[in-house]
Amino acid sequence: MTAGICEEGIFRGYLQKQFTAWSGNETAGLLLSAAAFGAGHAYQGAKATVLLGAFGLMFGLLAQQRKSLRPGMITHALHDTAAGLVVRLLPK
Repeated sequence: MTAGICEEGIFRGYLQKQFTAWSGNETAGLLLSAAAFGAGHAYQGAKATVLLGAFGLMFGLLAQQRKSLRPGMITHALHDTAAGLVVRLLPK
């Protein structure tokens, strides 16, 4: 649960804003932050890197549109928790 909260704070709360300020373009900041988010999960493999980059893009759009990190933090934490429970409870 904490990963979702911390990752939103880092990737959307800090990096997306920094990339936007650095580039002078909100779209570039959004795309760079999403790419960094995907790259940060490269240890999970190429497919997961691309998929999580897409999730990063969606979370970035959410933060941009809502002008708040809270909706993304809540959604990210709930998603991570639900995915962990499903994996744990699935028969092996």
